Amino acid sequence: MRGWCGGVLVGWLATGCGGMVPEEGLSREDVQEQPAFAAMAAVAPGTASRVKVIFPPTQMTPRYAEGPSSLVDFKGRLAFAANFEDGSRALWTSDGTSAGTVAVRSFPASPPPAINTHVAQLTPVGERLFFTVGEPVNGNELWVSDCTASGTRLVKDVTPGAEDSQLASLTALGNTLTFFRAVPGTDSTPSRMEVWKSDGTATGTVRIRDLGAGVEVDWRTARAGNVLVFFVRNEAGNTTAWRTDGTSAGTQPLRTLNTSGGYGPVDVSSDGRLAFFSTYDAQGATLVWKTDGTRAGTVHLYTFVNDGRYPRLMTTMGEYLYVTLSNPVDQRLAIFRLRLDGEGGKEHVATLSNPYADQLDAFPSLSTFSATADRIYFEQYIGSSGPAPRDTQLWVTDGTKAGTKLLRRPLSLSDEYGSPIFAADSSLVFFAAYDGASGIEPWVTDGTVAGTRLLKDISTGSSYPYAYTRVGQRVFFSAFDDTLANQLWSVPLHSSP
Repeated sequence: MRGWCGGVLVGWLATGCGGMVPEEGLSREDVQEQPAFAAMAAVAPGTASRVKVIFPPTQMTPRYAEGPSSLVDFKGRLAFAANFEDGSRALWTSDGTSAGTVAVRSFPASPPPAINTHVAQLTPVGERLFFTVGEPVNGNELWVSDCTASGTRLVKDVTPGAEDSQLASLTALGNTLTFFRAVPGTDSTPSRMEVWKSDGTATGTVRIRDLGAGVEVDWRTARAGNVLVFFVRNEAGNTTAWRTDGTSAGTQPLRTLNTSGGYGPVDVSSDGRLAFFSTYDAQGATLVWKTDGTRAGTVHLYTFVNDGRYPRLMTTMGEYLYVTLSNPVDQRLAIFRLRLDGEGGKEHVATLSNPYADQLDAFPSLSTFSATADRIYFEQYIGSSGPAPRDTQLWVTDGTKAGTKLLRRPLSLSDEYGSPIFAADSSLVFFAAYDGASGIEPWVTDGTVAGTRLLKDISTGSSYPYAYTRVGQRVFFSAFDDTLANQLWSVPLHSSP
C-alpha cells in the first residue's frame, strides 16, 4: 500500500482585514487562475535527458527494479548509490554529463546469505559524505567519502567482525554526524537503543547516549534548528519526545507524552526551524505539539476533539502551521491553519472538491507534499473499496481560499507507486502524473493550471520517475526508459524571461 506524509478540522476562514467569515466549500470558480499565481517562475526547466546508462536491462517490474537511489547534493555535485541485481554495488557521483558520471568506489557482490549490503543512507556533513554499506569482513557498517576512490573508507567497525551494525537515521548536526544504533538482544541480554556521533574518524565515532534496554525509537524524526527531535517508547508503552544536538549533554528527554494505547506520535513534521508532532489522548482526541528543541519550547499547540474526523500535519507558511482534516461523513478534505503562538484557535482555509463524495469508500486524505516559503503543493488521495486509490490529485495552496487550486488529476492510480512531489522553487515543482497516451511520466508545474504540463514522455509504457533532487541549476531523478532499466536522468534549470 502507498504511504502517507503529512494533516485538520472545520471552522472559519481568516479574511485579509482580520475578520472571520463562515466556512465554505470550493466552487468551480475556485480552481480557475488567480492573480497570486499569475507571475512567471523564477526558474524554468529545460529539456530532460538521460545522463548515462548505468544499469543493465532487468526482468523485474519497472517500479521494483533497482536504480539510482539515495540521491544527495554533495559539494555541488550529485552523489548517489547504485545497487545492482547481481549483488554488486557502488558509490557514484555526477556533474550532469555522461563523462562526469563515474563510480567512486565499487563493492563486489557478497556471498549468500548476505543481507543489508546496499550502499545506502548517503548523508553529507560538510566536506564528508557518510553512508552505510555491507562487506563480508566487517558486515554493514559506517563509511565516509570525499567522493574520490582513495578518500572512501570504513569509518569504524562498530560491531566487530562480520556481524552487521544496525545503524539508522543518519543526520548532519553542524559538523557532526548523529545516528542511532540498535543492539539486538540475546538469550541473556535485552535489546538496546543507542545514540552515536561521528567526525569521520574511528576515535571520533562514539556512543553519546544509551537510551536503555527494551526501548524502541520511532523511525520518524524532525529537525528543530540544529537539534534532532525523536521519540522513544519504553516497555510500558509510554512515549517520550527526546532531542539531540550530537553531544552527550545535549541528548536528553524533552517531554513525556500521555499517549493512548501505547502509541507513539501520530504525525511528525518540520519546517527546519520548528518540529511538530501529534498524539492521541485517552479520549481519542488529537493533540498537536510544537518544539524548538528545548524543554521550555515544547508546548501543546491545539487539540482536535475525537469527532470522527482525521487530522494530519503539513508544515508552516509564515506564522501558521497548516493541517488537513478528513471528514468521513461528507468525504471532504479541509485545510486549516493554527497560529504558532497558540492564539486564536483554528482558521479554515479551504475545503477541497471530491467528485466521488456521493459514493461509498471515497475517503479523502493527505498524501505526500512539498513546501516552499509561500506555497504548499500536496496530493489529495481519494480511497476506494480496494487497495488502489479512486483518484489522486495535485493541489497547491498559498494559505488563502482563492489560492487553493486543483492543478492536475490523476497522478498515479497504483497502490504500489506513489507520485513524488518536489518543489525545486516556489513556482517550479516536479511530480509524476498519468494520462492515457503516455502512462505515468514526469510532469512539472509553475503553480498554475496552464503551466502544468508533461515534462517528457520517457518510456513507451510508464517511466515511474522518483527521487527528484536539485543540485545547483539541475534536477536529477531516476526513470525507467528504453534501456529497460531505471537510469539517471536530469533536467537543466534556467532563468525565465
